[in-house]
Amino acid sequence: MPAAIDVAIIGGGSAGMAAALTLRKRDDIKVTVFERSDYTTPKNGESLSPGVRDLLHYLDVWDAFQHEQIQNLFATEAAWGSDSLGAMDFILTTHGAGWTLDRLAFEKMLMKAAEHAGAAIHLNTSVEDIHWDGQCWQLRTAGKSYSARYVIDAAGRVSPFSVQHGATRMRNDDLICISARLPQTAQIAQVSRIEAITDGWWYAVPLPCGNTIVSLFADPATIHAKRLSDKAVWHAHLCSTQYIQALIDPQIPPPDLISEPAFSACLHDMPDTLPIIAAGDACAARDPLSSSGIPNAIAGGIQAARVAADWMFGQGALREAYFHTVSLDHSAYLRTHWRTYKTETRWPENPFWRFRQAQISRPPTAQVRITPGASHTIFAPKPVAAWIAQAAQKPLCQSDLMASARAQFPQLPDERLLLAIEDLTESTAHNIPAQ
Repeated sequence: MPAAIDVAIIGGGSAGMAAALTLRKRDDIKVTVFERSDYTTPKNGESLSPGVRDLLHYLDVWDAFQHEQIQNLFATEAAWGSDSLGAMDFILTTHGAGWTLDRLAFEKMLMKAAEHAGAAIHLNTSVEDIHWDGQCWQLRTAGKSYSARYVIDAAGRVSPFSVQHGATRMRNDDLICISARLPQTAQIAQVSRIEAITDGWWYAVPLPCGNTIVSLFADPATIHAKRLSDKAVWHAHLCSTQYIQALIDPQIPPPDLISEPAFSACLHDMPDTLPIIAAGDACAARDPLSSSGIPNAIAGGIQAARVAADWMFGQGALREAYFHTVSLDHSAYLRTHWRTYKTETRWPENPFWRFRQAQISRPPTAQVRITPGASHTIFAPKPVAAWIAQAAQKPLCQSDLMASARAQFPQLPDERLLLAIEDLTESTAHNIPAQ
């Protein structure tokens, strides 16, 4: 017989463990976390902004965090929009300094706290199948079956679980991160550093263990064309940077490269008939440039746990508010994200930057129709491009097409929708009187 639990959490990262700790504030909720790793594989996300303090207090892990995370991060330096290196000092904010994060130690700390609170933690355990039998969830791992009243999907950016049960993940870009840990050869300041380049941007931050993690962020087409996933090529590009290479010894090649998706995305159309909810990157993933991924994951895990508890013991009213808030928050993030990338104007014709900073050039009263053969655009996900291509089969006013697109895809910024329309359509006449 399957083991009976109340809430199954798929994924033991920041979001999953935050959900477990929140649920275990009640003694009457039986929680099981399934984590496919054993917290030994390095992960990206090695710095933490100071604003996360209140969340850690709520989870009752602040004291443990202070004990383990001993290296402060005082500022972020950035060569962005110019060749000069500027800085934003965390110590001048109301929350004080941030932290250079030992990510594995951080997640182990959360795991131990959740286990101490009474959650069952299964490491090296992948959920191979999950289905709803009409009364509860049936989960199967390699060694056992489980029956759960509620499921929290916290399995990351590429999690299939919510999508398999009706949700749609709308990706806003295809950003990839390729990183390596390199030894520090000299004492360096406790700052993170960002440097924009022709095809993307680099990021470096010192780690408490004495290494520096160095990451390259670029789009898949560029990575493939320039073979940037090759260690020698990646290292050569690192050595050509102006500010990042100064933090490491260029004579020491990287031992291994870690490639991970870093795209922005948000879930939509989550069916409200099934007791499953997504949290963290599985629900709304952010570009690492925002420095808000881990705080967003923790906050999302807390709120998802409250939704689960409300479904089991309340009226189930929190679910709709949760997804509405996630959608509004992600839209606000995209607007800020868009403006940040538009401040880098040195390479306007490069596809990486053109996608993130192109300007709208066509008047709203222009009459447009689909350009023959056009089916995709760098400015919008495939489902959006397909919809625009279908909607513009016959000539119509661009403002009318934009209004329909906004109603169909409210989660995308207006600028991105307009750029997609301009990229996919051709103008047949101008200055058509608005209806």
